[in-house]
Amino acid sequence: MSPSHPRTPRQVINFSKQKGKEIIANFDGGLITSDAGIVWIAELDKKLGITEKFGNCFQDHRHQSYVDHSVHELLAQRLYGIILGYE
Repeated sequence: MSPSHPRTPRQVINFSKQKGKEIIANFDGGLITSDAGIVWIAELDKKLGITEKFGNCFQDHRHQSYVDHSVHELLAQRLYGIILGYE
């Protein structure tokens, strides 16, 4: 007979929806991603406005009809990539 282990309650963390998709963290294993930490970083950045404030330090001299991404978005992409270790 194998020893029985007390079952601990499943810990689940719910985050804000991202583009209408539910984000949930749990510690059961299964299909995982190593990039999940960026959800916390992005949420913290959104609450504190770090990249937005930093982006406001730059003047955007690009012609607006050719702009797809704001300076804030470009800055956030670059910083998040560095944080995740891609650069």
